[in-house]
Amino acid sequence: MNPRERFLATAAFESPDRPFRWETLGFWDETLERWHGEGLPPEINELVSAYLYFEEDTQLPMIIGDADQPGFWPLFEEEVIEQTDEYVIKRDSAGSTVKVLASGASTIPAWLSSPVTGPESWEEVRQRLDPATPGRLDAVLWLLDLPGADEWPLMVYTTGLFGTHRMLLGFNALVLAYRRQPDLLHEMARHWVDFWKGVISSIAQRRVPDGVYLWEDMCYRNGPMISPRAFETFMSPYYEELVGYLRNELGVKVVCVDTDGDCTLLVPLFVKAGVNMILPWEVQAGMDVLEIRRRWPRDFLICGGIDKRALYTDRRAIDEEVTRVVPTMLRQGGYIPAIDHLVPPEVSLDNWRYFLELVRGMR
Repeated sequence: MNPRERFLATAAFESPDRPFRWETLGFWDETLERWHGEGLPPEINELVSAYLYFEEDTQLPMIIGDADQPGFWPLFEEEVIEQTDEYVIKRDSAGSTVKVLASGASTIPAWLSSPVTGPESWEEVRQRLDPATPGRLDAVLWLLDLPGADEWPLMVYTTGLFGTHRMLLGFNALVLAYRRQPDLLHEMARHWVDFWKGVISSIAQRRVPDGVYLWEDMCYRNGPMISPRAFETFMSPYYEELVGYLRNELGVKVVCVDTDGDCTLLVPLFVKAGVNMILPWEVQAGMDVLEIRRRWPRDFLICGGIDKRALYTDRRAIDEEVTRVVPTMLRQGGYIPAIDHLVPPEVSLDNWRYFLELVRGMR
């Protein structure tokens, strides 16, 4: 089987020749810095390079929206507003004003202001979310011309609806908008559906994506940042329309939601909307993929659920965690073995290599 066949077979709960390889969503910059001191070749110095270096399978990652911006084209021009030895205040490429560490260390930026405050600013911002803007797809369509590209699963990375609302308004303003500006949220959601329909249908003219990846990050350790009732009001109708279009009209096989934290309360709503892949199932937030699979035996593909903290110490801890999760999940099908987030700098290069060897030896 080639990687594309293996991925689609896994998603369909069939029996691939071996498990699909996607053992992490990525690496912290500080992790790669540590590994360079532990023998990682110096030319492996970017996330993409490291990803390809460690994975036997791969995918065509068409990144159009993500955790940094909701699909703007053109992007906002970045502008430094204030800078000290400790921090930098800047307008970022998504139009938000943020405060970051001057050292460049991997931390969540402090959000100071967002590009949308009401209907007028939304009208200005939405011009950057036109699926027909010339040049929008120039930076990604070349991937389809790479040698062997037809053997790799094509995954289009997008920003989900909660992620878009939060990115454009800011979290505090979004929470208030559920009560004070519901019409604005519905208008933005309507545009979100139309925008991604337009973008993905344009890609599908060249090749129908095998998967569409929706970045949400809408949960934390104690549960979702939005109630199920608010989800049903402000998200479900739009999710159901977009996912239905992708799967039933375009023929996309997999629609994946990426959210950290405890998403248990939202899983039934995602399933109802047609989502059939969820990741990364953070163990420290109480996520147990064995229990999730028991409750939803064949509803969606699971990727993740291996506690990354087990890789912090020794091989015994790695053995115990991998053995706890992987054999049972592989027997039940619809599972891609992976840790439950990015690889943090607490993980040594030796432990990471041991983890890969152990996981890839399981069938």
